[in-house]
Parts: sequence; C-alpha cells; structure tokens
Amino acid sequence: MRLKQFFAFAIPFALLLPLGAQAAAPSNWPAGQRDNFIKDCSAGARQNIKAKNEKERDTIAKQHCECGADKINAELSSDEINQLMTNRDAKVELQNKAIAAISSCKVVQK
Repeated sequence: MRLKQFFAFAIPFALLLPLGAQAAAPSNWPAGQRDNFIKDCSAGARQNIKAKNEKERDTIAKQHCECGADKINAELSSDEINQLMTNRDAKVELQNKAIAAISSCKVVQK
C-alpha cells in the first residue's frame, strides 16, 4: 500500500477525532488519540489490502497503522500530534513531517 493512499484515508478521519481516555504507557499522543487513530486508519487501510480473508486484512491494516502511530509518537511532539489530529488546516510542513515519520511502515503480506 502506498503511503499517499494511507494518508488519503487516515488523515481525514484522524483530523476529526474527539479526545478520549487512554490508559497507555508514556506517550506523545494526547489521551485517546492513538487508539482512535489506529481504529480509523485501519478502516481506511483495509480498503487497500489484498488478503485471503477479512481477519487477515484486519490484522495487516492494524499492524500498518500501529507502526504509523509509533513512528508519529517517536518523531512528533505531543503538541504537534494534537495539532495534526484536531486541526483540519494543519500546516503542510506538519503533515509532511508525519508522512516522513511513517514512510518506513510497510507490512509485508505473506
């Protein structure tokens, strides 16, 4: 799956996410945003994955999106992630920084 296609689905969903509770390890992700990002990213990513069945497609999509969330966490500050997730008009530079962060996330299909 191409990164551009991933973001075509993930960013519109991610920018509309509400804040929620999250009981995760220390993270740059605002409360609830990582889980919501993975959920909405997976919904979009599934559409671009060829798999033997739905369960495999869901697993591959989730792996890809978890990788993306981890890369974003490593490269962006909490404030940057919050801006990206809550602002429809997030700066292009910030969007490009997120895209660059997740560019190495490729799930190999068996």
